[in-house]
Amino acid sequence: MPLDPQLEAMFAGQPEWPPVRNFPVDALREAVRSSSTRLPPPPVTLASVSDRTIPGPAGDIPVRIYTPEGAGPFPIITYFHGGGFVVGDLDTQDMIARGLSGGAGSVVISVDYRLAPEHKFPAAFEDGWAAVQWAAAHAAELGGDAALMGVAGDSAGGVIASACALLAKQAGAPTLAAVLNWYGPGIHPIPEEGSAIEFANGPVLRMDDAHYFWELHIRDESDYEDFRASPMKAASHVGLPATFIASAECDPIRDAVEAYGPVLEQAGVEVEVKRYPGMVHGFVSWLGFLPGAQAAMADACAFAQKQFAAVRQDA
Repeated sequence: MPLDPQLEAMFAGQPEWPPVRNFPVDALREAVRSSSTRLPPPPVTLASVSDRTIPGPAGDIPVRIYTPEGAGPFPIITYFHGGGFVVGDLDTQDMIARGLSGGAGSVVISVDYRLAPEHKFPAAFEDGWAAVQWAAAHAAELGGDAALMGVAGDSAGGVIASACALLAKQAGAPTLAAVLNWYGPGIHPIPEEGSAIEFANGPVLRMDDAHYFWELHIRDESDYEDFRASPMKAASHVGLPATFIASAECDPIRDAVEAYGPVLEQAGVEVEVKRYPGMVHGFVSWLGFLPGAQAAMADACAFAQKQFAAVRQDA
Protein backbone atom coordinates (compact mmCIF):
# COMPACT_ATOMS: atom_id res chain seq x y z
CA MET A 1 0.00 0.00 0.00
CA PRO A 2 1.53 3.36 -0.95
CA LEU A 3 1.82 6.40 1.27
CA ASP A 4 -1.50 8.14 1.87
CA PRO A 5 -2.03 10.64 -1.02
CA GLN A 6 -2.70 13.53 1.36
CA LEU A 7 0.55 12.84 3.22
CA GLU A 8 2.43 12.40 -0.06
CA ALA A 9 1.23 15.82 -1.22
CA MET A 10 2.12 17.37 2.15
CA PHE A 11 5.64 15.93 2.16
CA ALA A 12 6.23 16.93 -1.48
CA GLY A 13 6.04 20.59 -0.50
CA GLN A 14 8.47 20.32 2.41
CA PRO A 15 12.20 19.72 2.78
CA GLU A 16 13.02 16.25 4.09
CA TRP A 17 13.35 16.11 7.87
CA PRO A 18 17.05 15.44 8.55
CA PRO A 19 18.26 12.55 10.75
CA VAL A 20 17.82 13.44 14.42
CA ARG A 21 21.50 12.73 15.14
CA ASN A 22 22.22 15.93 13.20
CA PHE A 23 20.47 18.09 15.80
CA PRO A 24 21.65 19.20 19.23
CA VAL A 25 18.93 18.07 21.65
CA ASP A 26 17.78 21.60 22.44
CA ALA A 27 17.45 22.44 18.74
CA LEU A 28 15.59 19.20 18.09
CA ARG A 29 13.12 19.95 20.87
CA GLU A 30 12.52 23.45 19.55
CA ALA A 31 12.06 22.20 15.97
CA VAL A 32 9.52 19.60 17.09
CA ARG A 33 7.74 22.09 19.31
CA SER A 34 7.61 24.73 16.57
CA SER A 35 6.23 22.37 13.94
CA SER A 36 3.75 20.73 16.33
CA THR A 37 2.26 23.89 17.75
CA ARG A 38 1.51 25.21 14.25
CA LEU A 39 -0.82 22.27 13.56
CA PRO A 40 -4.57 22.95 13.63
CA PRO A 41 -6.39 21.64 16.69
CA PRO A 42 -9.29 19.20 16.29
CA PRO A 43 -12.79 20.72 16.30
CA VAL A 44 -13.48 19.71 19.90
CA THR A 45 -15.28 21.81 22.51
CA LEU A 46 -14.32 21.08 26.11
CA ALA A 47 -15.65 22.39 29.42
CA SER A 48 -12.17 23.36 30.65
CA VAL A 49 -8.44 22.96 30.14
CA SER A 50 -6.16 23.79 33.07
CA ASP A 51 -2.48 23.45 33.97
CA ARG A 52 -1.15 22.49 37.38
CA THR A 53 1.58 20.42 38.99
CA ILE A 54 1.36 17.17 40.90
CA PRO A 55 3.93 15.57 43.22
CA GLY A 56 6.38 13.22 41.58
CA PRO A 57 9.30 11.03 42.64
CA ALA A 58 11.85 13.75 41.78
CA GLY A 59 9.82 16.92 42.26
CA ASP A 60 6.65 18.40 40.85
CA ILE A 61 5.35 17.10 37.50
CA PRO A 62 3.50 19.56 35.24
CA VAL A 63 0.18 18.23 33.96
CA ARG A 64 -2.65 19.59 31.84
CA ILE A 65 -6.18 18.53 32.70
CA TYR A 66 -8.88 18.40 30.02
CA THR A 67 -12.51 18.12 31.14
CA PRO A 68 -15.26 17.29 28.64
CA GLU A 69 -18.63 18.95 28.43
CA GLY A 70 -21.56 17.29 30.18
CA ALA A 71 -22.35 15.94 33.60
CA GLY A 72 -19.78 13.88 35.49
CA PRO A 73 -18.38 11.95 37.09
CA PHE A 74 -16.37 11.11 33.99
CA PRO A 75 -13.88 8.35 33.25
CA ILE A 76 -10.26 9.42 33.75
CA ILE A 77 -7.51 8.75 31.21
CA THR A 78 -3.87 9.50 32.03
CA TYR A 79 -2.14 10.36 28.76
CA PHE A 80 1.57 10.37 27.85
CA HIS A 81 2.91 12.24 24.82
CA GLY A 82 5.31 10.81 22.27
CA GLY A 83 8.76 12.07 21.32
CA GLY A 84 11.23 9.24 21.80
CA PHE A 85 11.57 10.05 25.54
CA VAL A 86 13.70 13.00 24.40
CA VAL A 87 11.34 15.60 22.91
CA GLY A 88 7.73 16.66 23.41
CA ASP A 89 5.75 18.43 26.11
CA LEU A 90 2.21 19.43 27.06
CA ASP A 91 1.88 21.57 23.92
CA THR A 92 3.31 19.30 21.23
CA GLN A 93 0.49 16.75 21.52
CA ASP A 94 -2.17 19.02 22.95
CA MET A 95 -4.33 18.11 19.93
CA ILE A 96 -4.28 14.41 20.85
CA ALA A 97 -5.28 15.08 24.47
CA ARG A 98 -8.12 17.33 23.29
CA GLY A 99 -9.39 14.75 20.82
CA LEU A 100 -9.19 12.03 23.45
CA SER A 101 -11.08 14.02 26.09
CA GLY A 102 -13.87 15.00 23.73
CA GLY A 103 -14.07 11.69 21.89
CA ALA A 104 -13.95 9.41 24.93
CA GLY A 105 -15.99 11.75 27.14
CA SER A 106 -13.24 11.55 29.72
CA VAL A 107 -11.12 13.74 31.94
CA VAL A 108 -7.67 13.50 30.39
CA ILE A 109 -4.54 14.18 32.44
CA SER A 110 -1.64 14.89 30.09
CA VAL A 111 1.71 14.34 31.80
CA ASP A 112 4.90 16.35 31.19
CA TYR A 113 7.22 13.57 32.35
CA ARG A 114 11.00 13.98 32.62
CA LEU A 115 12.98 13.62 29.39
CA ALA A 116 16.32 12.10 28.41
CA PRO A 117 19.22 12.59 28.18
CA GLU A 118 19.01 14.78 31.29
CA HIS A 119 16.83 12.15 32.97
CA LYS A 120 17.68 8.61 31.94
CA PHE A 121 15.52 5.49 32.12
CA PRO A 122 13.40 4.86 34.17
CA ALA A 123 12.60 8.52 35.03
CA ALA A 124 9.80 8.88 32.45
CA PHE A 125 8.17 5.67 33.67
CA GLU A 126 8.45 6.67 37.32
CA ASP A 127 6.72 9.98 36.56
CA GLY A 128 4.06 8.21 34.52
CA TRP A 129 3.28 5.74 37.27
CA ALA A 130 3.15 8.53 39.86
CA ALA A 131 0.64 10.37 37.67
CA VAL A 132 -1.61 7.31 37.35
CA GLN A 133 -1.61 6.84 41.11
CA TRP A 134 -2.33 10.55 41.61
CA ALA A 135 -5.24 10.40 39.17
CA ALA A 136 -6.80 7.53 41.11
CA ALA A 137 -6.38 9.30 44.44
CA HIS A 138 -7.79 12.63 43.17
CA ALA A 139 -10.51 11.35 40.86
CA ALA A 140 -13.41 12.94 42.74
CA GLU A 141 -11.92 16.44 42.85
CA LEU A 142 -11.32 16.20 39.09
CA GLY A 143 -14.95 15.34 38.41
CA GLY A 144 -13.91 11.79 37.63
CA ASP A 145 -14.73 8.26 38.70
CA ALA A 146 -11.80 6.21 40.07
CA ALA A 147 -13.62 3.04 39.00
CA LEU A 148 -13.38 4.14 35.36
CA MET A 149 -9.71 4.67 34.61
CA GLY A 150 -7.55 4.21 31.55
CA VAL A 151 -4.08 5.05 30.27
CA ALA A 152 -3.12 6.24 26.79
CA GLY A 153 -0.08 7.34 24.86
CA ASP A 154 1.44 7.76 21.43
CA SER A 155 4.86 6.35 20.48
CA ALA A 156 7.10 6.64 23.58
CA GLY A 157 3.97 7.57 25.50
CA GLY A 158 2.36 4.33 24.36
CA VAL A 159 5.24 2.42 25.92
CA ILE A 160 4.70 4.33 29.19
CA ALA A 161 0.97 3.54 29.07
CA SER A 162 1.65 -0.17 28.53
CA ALA A 163 4.19 -0.15 31.36
CA CYS A 164 1.76 1.59 33.73
CA ALA A 165 -0.81 -1.11 33.06
CA LEU A 166 1.76 -3.73 34.08
CA LEU A 167 2.72 -1.71 37.17
CA ALA A 168 -0.93 -1.32 38.19
CA LYS A 169 -1.48 -5.07 37.85
CA GLN A 170 1.66 -5.73 39.88
CA ALA A 171 0.54 -3.30 42.60
CA GLY A 172 -3.07 -4.48 42.63
CA ALA A 173 -4.35 -0.91 42.15
CA PRO A 174 -5.63 1.18 40.57
CA THR A 175 -7.88 -0.97 38.41
CA LEU A 176 -7.58 0.15 34.81
CA ALA A 177 -10.32 -0.53 32.28
CA ALA A 178 -8.40 0.27 29.09
CA VAL A 179 -5.00 0.92 27.53
CA LEU A 180 -4.88 3.01 24.34
CA ASN A 181 -1.57 2.76 22.52
CA TRP A 182 -0.88 4.58 19.27
CA TYR A 183 2.31 3.11 17.74
CA GLY A 184 4.22 2.47 20.96
CA PRO A 185 6.42 -0.63 20.46
CA GLY A 186 6.14 -3.63 22.73
CA ILE A 187 9.83 -4.48 22.60
CA HIS A 188 13.23 -2.77 22.58
CA PRO A 189 15.60 -2.72 20.87
CA ILE A 190 13.48 -2.84 17.71
CA PRO A 191 14.22 -6.10 15.82
CA GLU A 192 16.01 -5.44 12.53
CA GLU A 193 13.48 -7.22 10.34
CA GLY A 194 10.25 -6.67 8.42
CA SER A 195 9.06 -3.07 8.63
CA ALA A 196 12.34 -1.99 10.24
CA ILE A 197 14.06 -2.84 6.96
CA GLU A 198 11.26 -1.83 4.58
CA PHE A 199 10.89 1.66 6.09
CA ALA A 200 14.40 2.07 7.49
CA ASN A 201 14.65 5.49 5.84
CA GLY A 202 11.20 6.73 6.78
CA PRO A 203 9.18 8.67 5.80
CA VAL A 204 9.28 10.86 8.94
CA LEU A 205 10.91 8.39 11.35
CA ARG A 206 14.08 6.58 10.35
CA MET A 207 15.18 3.41 12.06
CA ASP A 208 18.37 5.15 13.10
CA ASP A 209 16.29 7.93 14.70
CA ALA A 210 14.58 5.35 16.89
CA HIS A 211 17.93 3.84 17.85
CA TYR A 212 19.38 7.26 18.65
CA PHE A 213 16.51 8.23 20.95
CA TRP A 214 17.04 5.04 22.92
CA GLU A 215 20.80 5.60 23.06
CA LEU A 216 20.01 8.90 24.78
CA HIS A 217 17.41 7.30 27.03
CA ILE A 218 18.90 4.12 28.48
CA ARG A 219 21.71 3.82 31.02
CA ASP A 220 23.04 0.61 29.48
CA GLU A 221 21.70 -2.26 27.41
CA SER A 222 20.44 -4.13 30.49
CA ASP A 223 17.58 -1.60 30.61
CA TYR A 224 16.09 -3.32 27.54
CA GLU A 225 15.29 -6.32 29.74
CA ASP A 226 13.11 -4.22 32.07
CA PHE A 227 9.41 -4.71 31.25
CA ARG A 228 8.89 -0.97 31.43
CA ALA A 229 11.14 -0.55 28.39
CA SER A 230 9.95 -3.77 26.74
CA PRO A 231 6.40 -4.64 27.89
CA MET A 232 6.52 -7.92 25.95
CA LYS A 233 9.26 -9.10 28.34
CA ALA A 234 7.05 -8.95 31.45
CA ALA A 235 6.86 -12.25 33.34
CA SER A 236 3.07 -12.39 32.87
CA HIS A 237 0.44 -10.48 30.94
CA VAL A 238 -2.53 -12.27 32.49
CA GLY A 239 -5.10 -9.90 33.95
CA LEU A 240 -4.04 -6.80 32.03
CA PRO A 241 -6.76 -4.35 30.95
CA ALA A 242 -8.30 -4.44 27.49
CA THR A 243 -5.81 -2.88 25.08
CA PHE A 244 -6.16 -0.98 21.81
CA ILE A 245 -3.04 -0.88 19.63
CA ALA A 246 -2.83 1.34 16.54
CA SER A 247 0.02 1.02 14.06
CA ALA A 248 1.02 3.01 10.98
CA GLU A 249 1.61 1.00 7.82
CA CYS A 250 4.62 3.03 6.62
CA ASP A 251 6.50 3.02 9.93
CA PRO A 252 9.80 1.26 10.63
CA ILE A 253 8.63 0.26 14.12
CA ARG A 254 5.23 -1.02 12.90
CA ASP A 255 6.02 -4.70 13.45
CA ALA A 256 7.38 -4.06 16.96
CA VAL A 257 4.15 -2.22 17.77
CA GLU A 258 1.89 -4.96 16.44
CA ALA A 259 3.93 -7.77 18.04
CA TYR A 260 2.52 -6.97 21.49
CA GLY A 261 -1.00 -7.89 20.36
CA PRO A 262 -0.53 -11.69 20.10
CA VAL A 263 1.34 -11.70 23.44
CA LEU A 264 -1.68 -10.11 25.12
CA GLU A 265 -4.13 -12.38 23.30
CA GLN A 266 -2.27 -15.49 24.46
CA ALA A 267 -2.62 -14.20 28.04
CA GLY A 268 -6.39 -13.89 27.62
CA VAL A 269 -6.41 -10.09 27.38
CA GLU A 270 -8.99 -8.42 25.15
CA VAL A 271 -6.96 -6.67 22.46
CA GLU A 272 -7.67 -4.84 19.23
CA VAL A 273 -4.78 -4.21 16.85
CA LYS A 274 -5.48 -1.90 13.90
CA ARG A 275 -3.07 -0.97 11.14
CA TYR A 276 -3.83 2.32 9.40
CA PRO A 277 -3.04 2.14 5.68
CA GLY A 278 -0.74 4.73 4.16
CA MET A 279 0.00 6.31 7.54
CA VAL A 280 3.42 7.16 8.99
CA HIS A 281 4.82 7.30 12.49
CA GLY A 282 3.32 10.17 14.48
CA PHE A 283 0.27 10.51 12.24
CA VAL A 284 -2.29 10.98 15.04
CA SER A 285 -0.75 14.41 15.70
CA TRP A 286 -2.35 15.50 12.41
CA LEU A 287 -5.78 14.98 13.94
CA GLY A 288 -6.91 18.46 12.89
CA PHE A 289 -6.90 17.65 9.16
CA LEU A 290 -5.92 14.04 8.36
CA PRO A 291 -8.74 11.48 7.95
CA GLY A 292 -6.45 8.59 8.95
CA ALA A 293 -5.62 10.34 12.22
CA GLN A 294 -9.29 11.07 12.84
CA ALA A 295 -10.09 7.39 12.27
CA ALA A 296 -7.39 6.27 14.70
CA MET A 297 -8.68 8.66 17.36
CA ALA A 298 -12.32 7.64 16.82
CA ASP A 299 -11.42 3.95 17.01
CA ALA A 300 -9.45 4.40 20.24
CA CYS A 301 -12.22 6.48 21.82
CA ALA A 302 -14.88 3.93 20.84
CA PHE A 303 -12.74 1.17 22.36
CA ALA A 304 -12.37 3.13 25.62
CA GLN A 305 -16.08 3.91 25.79
CA LYS A 306 -16.88 0.23 25.30
CA GLN A 307 -14.63 -0.76 28.20
CA PHE A 308 -15.98 1.97 30.50
CA ALA A 309 -19.56 0.93 29.65
CA ALA A 310 -18.74 -2.68 30.57
CA VAL A 311 -17.41 -1.58 33.97
CA ARG A 312 -20.54 0.48 34.61
CA GLN A 313 -22.72 -2.47 33.68
CA ASP A 314 -20.88 -4.78 36.08
CA ALA A 315 -20.99 -2.28 38.95
